[in-house]
Amino acid sequence: MQTFDTIVVGAGVAGAAAAYHLVEHGRTLVLEQFDLLHERGSSHGGSRIFRHAYEDHRYVRLAVAADAGWLALEALTGERLLVRTGGLDIGSVTARELDEVEEALRAAGRAVERLSAAQVAERFPAYRLDDDQEALHQADAGILPATRCVATMLRAAASAGATLHSRERVVRIRPVHDGVEVETDRGRYGAARLVVTAGAWLAAVLADLSLPLHVEQQQVLYVRVHDGRAFAPGRMPLFIDRRCGVYGFPLFERPDAIKISDHQGAPTIDLDERDDRIDPVRAADTIARARSLLPELGDDLLDAQTCLYTKTPDEHFVLDRHPEHPQIVLGGGFSGHGFKFGPVLGEILTDLATRGRTEHDIGLFAATRFG
Repeated sequence: MQTFDTIVVGAGVAGAAAAYHLVEHGRTLVLEQFDLLHERGSSHGGSRIFRHAYEDHRYVRLAVAADAGWLALEALTGERLLVRTGGLDIGSVTARELDEVEEALRAAGRAVERLSAAQVAERFPAYRLDDDQEALHQADAGILPATRCVATMLRAAASAGATLHSRERVVRIRPVHDGVEVETDRGRYGAARLVVTAGAWLAAVLADLSLPLHVEQQQVLYVRVHDGRAFAPGRMPLFIDRRCGVYGFPLFERPDAIKISDHQGAPTIDLDERDDRIDPVRAADTIARARSLLPELGDDLLDAQTCLYTKTPDEHFVLDRHPEHPQIVLGGGFSGHGFKFGPVLGEILTDLATRGRTEHDIGLFAATRFG
């Protein structure tokens, strides 16, 4: 039986970030059931939103830490990962939600502007908000190329000595007095500690915790634009419409289409029966709602992809030590908004695994909060 200081199960953004940090604390093994950089989970594709804009100050502070982490990874590897485009959070003028976001951002020392519908149209011509809407503009929001970010962290971990195994599925975890034993479909391993970041498979890997996670299949759409100049980075910030759940990006992955999606209304799926078919009715509805903000958005759906959201009932994360086996640490339930936090997730998981505590405020994320 091979032995390591730490075993990480799952090589998405959280597992890659954990490995990147854990390798400083000894021999680290990463076990991924599919190919590395596979497209069956939640960490693939050409773009993810990076933002600091949250109502809860704890998320804002974590986003600030993640921002520094992405920059540190860029400095270490020479890769450009975080592309600043600015971002708009759009909401109703009568809602309290944007007030809370603005207050949390200002409390963290982040620059933010409140813009009326007319001001948005003047500065960013792709957008046409309703008169009863307004927006918060944060200049340092941006885009993370998801697959490249994960690949960069895995390369950094491997360069520092981590061992990466792909196509190796965990079939059994056995806590022992001095650590854990992990059995896979290819072998057995021992370690002093275990970090489980298995994404949509987290509840199955740690079945004894009965985590109330459900998995949704989201679809992202690449829709043709009529006037590429208005949708170019620098002229069009990314956006989140907090009234209807639609979000999107400027031209980034391809020159003729922008990426849009919908945080709401995705079907819950059984992972064993998953298919990657795009729902045309949902797609048409998402495009129609996006066009209410972006009148120059075309009708042509040029491409579409699926990805998974693994949601908790309250849509807050799970970042904790196992309540009965503290040598096991878990991270997941990122509920469609976790990717941006990658570097700080790795820090937190490493802290919990090596010290049993972290300086980051993770009070929202206890594994035992569900009762």
